[in-house]
Amino acid sequence: MDNILMEFEVLQKNLDNLPIENLADYDLSKTALFIVDINNGFAKEGALYSDRIKSLITPIYEFVKPLEEKLNKIIAFTDTHDKNSVELNSYPEHCLVDTEECKVVDELLNIKNLEIIPKNSTNGFFAMDVNILDDIDNVVVVGDCTDICIYQFAVTLKAYFNEKNINKNIVVPMNLVDTYDIPFVHPGDLLNIVFLNSMLQNGVKLIKKFSL
Repeated sequence: MDNILMEFEVLQKNLDNLPIENLADYDLSKTALFIVDINNGFAKEGALYSDRIKSLITPIYEFVKPLEEKLNKIIAFTDTHDKNSVELNSYPEHCLVDTEECKVVDELLNIKNLEIIPKNSTNGFFAMDVNILDDIDNVVVVGDCTDICIYQFAVTLKAYFNEKNINKNIVVPMNLVDTYDIPFVHPGDLLNIVFLNSMLQNGVKLIKKFSL
């Protein structure tokens, strides 16, 4: 047990020592922003609602809004299932097509140049045409959940770029991602620490936040 606590402290320190990066150092014309699952079904209502996800709405909006005409792309993934979706064998029914749950939250809908891509799995990589990133140098990923949709998308995208010998930055600002918490079942704070560290180990660039 002592070893586990020591390793946990090291993992936490890894995150404490992450940098704050200045957005002015990025060429926004070659930067794509992905907003993952900030929809009604996770942030406002339904079986998978979490107040921790709801709390991401305002900071993500305040981050994106000043950049809406500067970023090359702003893409919002949102879970969109039908009643026969295989994913519903693993999760409670959520974000069914033609319901309010699968819609991106209203607060984000007035962001200019926002493109919405529905996805039928936890991994948005399989819902997009990766060729849309040909003219992109930086991919910034925000939203939820850290250990599921954020992790899978960021790590899969990084693995794809590695396979193709493509050198692009995948950046996850810690202050703009989170996961849900169910005590003794899905401990949110613990899973954030573990999966953020795993993203680091897989070559994803993790930062504390962007300064504007």
